[in-house]
Amino acid sequence: MNPTTFLFKKGRLSTAIAGVILMTTHSMAHADPVILELEMMCPFPLIGDQPVMATITADYPAEVSVGEPLGPVMINTLTRVNDASRQGLAMMEAKTLSGKATSIATLTTASRNEEKEVALNIDSTPIPEEKGDFDVPATGEAPVETFTADDVGPAQITINDLILDLTSLKEDGSPVEGPVGQFTSDCTIVEGQKNVLHSFNVVDGGPGLPQDIQVDPKAIEFGDVQLGTSSQMDVKVVNAGGAMLGINGVEIAGANAQEFVQMNTCTTLGSGESCNINVTYAASTEGMQTAELIITSDDPDSPSVTVPMSGNGQMEPAADIELSETEIDFGGIDVGSTSERTLTISNVGGAALNISNIALANNADFFVVGTDCSILEPKASCAVNLSFTANSEMPSSDTLTIESDDPDEAMLTVALTGSGKDSGDPTQHIGMDADGSTYVAASGGTLPLAGAIEGELDLATGMLSADVTLEPTTGTFQVSKIFRQLVATTAVEFEPVEKTTGTLINGLLTANSQVYVKVPSVTVNVFGLDLPIGGGESCRTIDPVNISISTPEGETFEAMNGGSLEGSYDLPVLENCGPLTSVLNQLMAGSDNRISLDLKPQM
Repeated sequence: MNPTTFLFKKGRLSTAIAGVILMTTHSMAHADPVILELEMMCPFPLIGDQPVMATITADYPAEVSVGEPLGPVMINTLTRVNDASRQGLAMMEAKTLSGKATSIATLTTASRNEEKEVALNIDSTPIPEEKGDFDVPATGEAPVETFTADDVGPAQITINDLILDLTSLKEDGSPVEGPVGQFTSDCTIVEGQKNVLHSFNVVDGGPGLPQDIQVDPKAIEFGDVQLGTSSQMDVKVVNAGGAMLGINGVEIAGANAQEFVQMNTCTTLGSGESCNINVTYAASTEGMQTAELIITSDDPDSPSVTVPMSGNGQMEPAADIELSETEIDFGGIDVGSTSERTLTISNVGGAALNISNIALANNADFFVVGTDCSILEPKASCAVNLSFTANSEMPSSDTLTIESDDPDEAMLTVALTGSGKDSGDPTQHIGMDADGSTYVAASGGTLPLAGAIEGELDLATGMLSADVTLEPTTGTFQVSKIFRQLVATTAVEFEPVEKTTGTLINGLLTANSQVYVKVPSVTVNVFGLDLPIGGGESCRTIDPVNISISTPEGETFEAMNGGSLEGSYDLPVLENCGPLTSVLNQLMAGSDNRISLDLKPQM
């Protein structure tokens, strides 16, 4: 019996990419519609965790009888993608969104609490050019679920996590560059929500539901068995119907029936009950032997069930080489970049496998092979590490040759192919206006700040390089220690030393700037007159000021929309500010200074 899943799936898009899918099951006839809304958090490259709301609608019966199939279950969902996500995709030249998702849910009955997985296809969805939200559909099918007598009682389906494998494609069908082109996102449900999709009852089969025989597995393959030894396997027989099932007989027939023996205690089975048939293959003749296990019963639809059986008798154990792939295509990668793949060599035979040589036929410089494969014991495997470096846009190919003492396949080959492509421009320009303030701890005063940031963001790595310009500003400070409650008006300018550098990863921006702080003038007002007490053209900090800023905890910085930044810094002492330089240092120099900025796109 092959239990199915009632699963849910969903996903979501965000500033630099994404797509969302939620999946849920569709039921049988005589079912009532159910609706469940869930909020999930899905991590995405560069922009971090993003919330997504999805509505699940499905049809489920309130009651399922033992032995009555539920399904197959059609899955249809619709998830709303917000405009910010649409803008992020459009910015990266994405035209369509597609992919797959794996939904994880739990089916709970009186006898089991099983985790289920269901695969769902994210339909190729055009990304609109016009402003506004858009919908992403997903479809799939879950297999049939049949309940037994042990399941009788209350049951329910709860939605758990979701794993998204997403691809955003350009107009020419190629993936978008950088980490947002193809990636996996493991989404989790936001705590505190109702995640029960449906509650129902499993009831005993009615008198009108006939007996129904099911066997597992459908076929038996014993594989290689050394002569003089034997191998055993079980066949499970289940009554998935409502009425009593009578097993009338179990026998072995076929060309090599004498090589197989069965033992069982199967007689009658109530609804949901099962029994086992133990089959032994005793290899006495070299070569392949086949037979059939025949089970007869009073099932009105399948009075006779046949299970094919096979085994291969061997004089002595032999090595048997098996490769995970016979062709490896590295695809098109950026010129100058390298892609890596792994080939697995396995010994599926009964004796040790000696690998004598692994080499490239052409030994060209664009393919490189590395491995320590030598001797493989039975059922063991080893890895061959392969890499391809695109030196040009021309297609490249080579052949990997593997030599061993496998008696049937002494030499195997693997075709290797790859090509280069023009990577285009992997950067995004960032132009933002800055507005904020800085708190100077020495005097307890605050200076307003305004300026702009112009730079480039590498979408593949998240590295940021920018020019930061802060406009001249003024502030007032109490100078009670020296001038008895006088108020000093200070003019401040900022002289950048080098570019501001940092990273924007998962919605967290961190950056460091170095500037000289200059003080052209400081005046105090005495009896209505502004009297200079310091400053000047050469008055500035003796060393550059290192300012480290980052996104506040709990907030997100977006490459298109900006965000808030905050940080702290130490202000070195001033020099060349006139005879009252020491007075100015009491006003400004020192540690624990704070800065906060709001960055918004330039209009």
